[in-house]
Formats: sequence, C-alpha cells, structure tokens
Amino acid sequence: MLNIRKSALLFLLMPLLSSCSGPDAGSEPVYRIQSGRDLNLLTVSDIHYLSPHLTDKGAAFRQFLAAGDGKQLEYSSEMLEALRYDAGLRRPDAVIISGDLSNNGEEASHKELAGQLKKLEQESGTRVYVIPGNHDIRNPWARSFKGRRQYPADNVTAGEFRRIYDSFGYGEALVADKDSLSYLAAPSDELWLLMLDTAQYEHNQALGHPQLEGRVSADTLEWIGTCGRMAAEHGAQLIAVMHHSLMNHSRFIPEGFTVEDHTAVIDALVKNGIRLVFSGHIHMQDISSSNQDGKLVYDIASSALSVYPHEYGLLHYSSAGRTLDYSTARLGMEPWAAAAGITDPKLLHFNDNSEQEFRIRSAGWDMPENNQRLHVQLAEP
Repeated sequence: MLNIRKSALLFLLMPLLSSCSGPDAGSEPVYRIQSGRDLNLLTVSDIHYLSPHLTDKGAAFRQFLAAGDGKQLEYSSEMLEALRYDAGLRRPDAVIISGDLSNNGEEASHKELAGQLKKLEQESGTRVYVIPGNHDIRNPWARSFKGRRQYPADNVTAGEFRRIYDSFGYGEALVADKDSLSYLAAPSDELWLLMLDTAQYEHNQALGHPQLEGRVSADTLEWIGTCGRMAAEHGAQLIAVMHHSLMNHSRFIPEGFTVEDHTAVIDALVKNGIRLVFSGHIHMQDISSSNQDGKLVYDIASSALSVYPHEYGLLHYSSAGRTLDYSTARLGMEPWAAAAGITDPKLLHFNDNSEQEFRIRSAGWDMPENNQRLHVQLAEP
C-alpha cells in the first residue's frame, strides 16, 4: 500500500534481500550503512553556488541579480553554512544533490562548494552524492563581477567536474556510465542510488549558452539495464536521481524542463524496478506520477535551495516496513544565523526578505506553498 502527499510521501518498496556480496566476484561494494537499519536521506537541488571571491557585490552584480529569478547568490556561502548546520542537527546518512551545483559553472565555485561539502560530511558523518545540472559544465556564462563590469571566468569540463567531485559519489561508484557522468552508488546493501546525468553540455560553447534541455542517450538507457540487473542480483532497491524532470510538473513552464523522450526513460526505469525518482531544474516543489502498464512511477521535483522558499527534502527509509517517507523542510538560515551570532538583519529575517525579493524579481508570480495533498493507494503485485 502506498500513500503520497505533496508534503509527505509514503512509498512501499518492493521486497528487498539482504546481501553483502559485490556486483562481481572481484569487487565487493563497501556498504557504509549497517544492514537492517533505517536510513535518513536529505535531498537537495539547484544550489547555484557562487564563490564570494567572484563578486564585489557592486553595480554589475546587482544588475545581474535584478535580471534573475530570485536566487540569493550574495548569500551562497551562508546558505551552505546553514545546510551544514541543518545536517549537523538531522544527521542524515546521505545527502543527495540533483544538479546545478554552481551558479554558471565557474571553476572557483565548484572547488569552493566541494570544500563546503567535505566539511558537511566531516561535521555530520554523512555521505554526499552529486550529479551535474545544465549550469555546471562547459558553461560560457561563467562570470565574475567587479564594479560595473562582468568578466569571463574559467568553467570546467566533464572530466574536471568528475575530479572535483570525486569524493562525492564518483570515487565510490559501483559502475560508471561511459556515455555520461551517470554512476551507480550503494550507500547501503538495501538501497542503491542510480545517479543519472541528463545534462547536455557538448555544444554549449558553440551555442554561447548552457543548453536547457536534458536527455538520456540510447547507450545510457542500455546502461540503466545493467544497473537494474546488478541491483536485482544483490537484492537492492534502486531509486533514481536526475536533474531534469522525468514528467511535466507545470503547464505554465515552457519546454526544456522535462527530459527529452521521457516516455522511453520512464519505460527503462520501470523495467528495472525503479519506482521513485528525484529531480530538480524546475525550481518548484511538486510530485507527479505515471502509470506504466499498471506500475506507478513517481517523480519528486525538488525546489531550488537557492530560491525562496529555500526547501530541501527529507527521506526516511524503514528497513522493517520496506517503506519510504518523504517530506520537505525549509533551510534553517535564521536558526543558523542566530546560533552563529550573526547581526546582519537580512540573515536574521532571511525568509521574509527572500520572499519579498522573489516576488519582485518574478514579476509578481506567486509560488504556491507546498500544502496540497494527494493520496494514492497501490496494491503491490
């Protein structure tokens, strides 16, 4: 039986077997979480981290913010401090970040964010797993801001992205996709993560901008089958993480947010036992579902951490009940600021200030609160 809510999701997983054997005879996964116990995961998307060293917060930067969508870029470092504060209180077993880690793919932003994530792991005892978004790789919009001018900043290639974030999923992957930056990770023997790279960045330089649309190549779809068989052989349940939406989440949002040929992607996921997907990109919190031959698959689109209302997801896995409970929480900027002795009134009243700026920069569009309810009952086969 399955219960889903916009603010709370109860998902019944398929029966799981407990296995400590590796994917092949010569390679055993190193499970970091003890078998048979519950798991708590924290899901984050669209951090859009901008290194403070890339801006003097002058006229060019202010103009850039005014033309944006409400990202609180001037507080990028503080938001990561607050995320570390929250993780220290919640002590998640894993933190999953579904792309757009950087503002516009600046090398300095990626390297500083990696340092912040390392501190997060050390302080809260968690593990971090990342994938890229459409802003992160070969982005010709990478910029620094000084005075009244913007200046080109170094961006990163796919290989450089992998090296920078080697400690956050790539270095411990069970298997990596040769056609993309997708990989398979096993934080526990019961729950595995299929981290899918849906970004298209090969032609960004020629386009002069980061490509908005996402896709999964035919080779990667075939690779998903390899991961599905591997998980099935070891009794593990797969959940997928991708940047672009698996399904449509709003009829008001233009094309470019739902992954191309999403029907084929859904088919590949369902065939390999994947029923739950986490995505980002659209900067709004929403849950959509699709019925494929009597099997339901769910796409949870996470709102952007960098944009009001600055939310992240909380996922609780019950080993005994084989269930997942999902809910959302707001970034604790104000509690962190108070605990750190911050005197800046914009940080002490961060939520109100961010909401006001979001409404101004978004032409009055009112982002709905996450208070809708959806109840689904599903009889397991």
